[in-house]
Amino acid sequence: MQYDVFISYSRRDTKTAEAICEALSKAGISFFIDKEGIAGGANFPEVLARTIDSATVFLLVASENAYKSKFTKAEILYAFNHKRSGCILPYLIDDCPMPSDLEFLLGNVNWLYSKNCPVSELPVEVRKALDNPDSGTIAGRKVRKKWYLWLLVPIVLAAAAGVAKVVIEDHNRKIAREAALQDRQRYERCLDAADSLIQEAGRMSRADNSIETTAAQIAALKSAASLLERSDSIRAAYIHGEHIGLFSRSNSELNKQINEKLDSMHLAWTEYALDSWDLYKVTHSASEAGNTLDCIAHALAIKPNAQLESIKNKLAE
Repeated sequence: MQYDVFISYSRRDTKTAEAICEALSKAGISFFIDKEGIAGGANFPEVLARTIDSATVFLLVASENAYKSKFTKAEILYAFNHKRSGCILPYLIDDCPMPSDLEFLLGNVNWLYSKNCPVSELPVEVRKALDNPDSGTIAGRKVRKKWYLWLLVPIVLAAAAGVAKVVIEDHNRKIAREAALQDRQRYERCLDAADSLIQEAGRMSRADNSIETTAAQIAALKSAASLLERSDSIRAAYIHGEHIGLFSRSNSELNKQINEKLDSMHLAWTEYALDSWDLYKVTHSASEAGNTLDCIAHALAIKPNAQLESIKNKLAE
């Protein structure tokens, strides 16, 4: 979305910024202010740069707070490099002297003072810039620059680049930390769900109808194993990173419980199947054949077994 005005301000001057927003809104002037304009999770340096480019006027709420803000300084430098001077409006809201580096950058633009131009009249000045966006300096305050002041340019640019780099790196670290915390929650949920399924399988195995619930027990244990595989894949993304400490809870004990239970069940049902098969070979009973196939099905549901597969095929002939 394209805006008429980009508002650059310090969070400590939020009350004044809100009053400016209200005045611009009443005057039908669209504006961008970052407390409303950036969606959660967005790359905010990129969004701010793109919005400064697209907005016609860059309005700086200039104050002692703004001069101390690394974010505001980065925005000012970007606007200085990408916008015509006639579209940059510093609006000074206190008597704090502007730092020399910023005064150097903004010396040839129109400075507005709140004591002479109250917030209610600010839209008039903004409208002048909007009506003539291709102009240079708007009859503004000029600073007599000495030749050696040009030496400040590379210093200011280097400092601003350093600030921008620090801001971006700090923002990226925060995003990475938030992502790691969210992944830890997913990791913990996987472990908790797997533990619940293991406990449920154990309760079914101790019930009077444990044989009837064999398929449900196997399904619960396999679902628990799948959850643990998912937890491993989540943790693997952080194995060599600074956030690995967030995943200190191990799933090895849960894996051990699952494997022991499944191995025990597979062994038991394999033995049941072989005993039933031996009995069938003597009796050739249809019911015994069915019993053998049921036992084989439970055993093969846990893991493959060539001998049981062979018996199953013979019974199917």
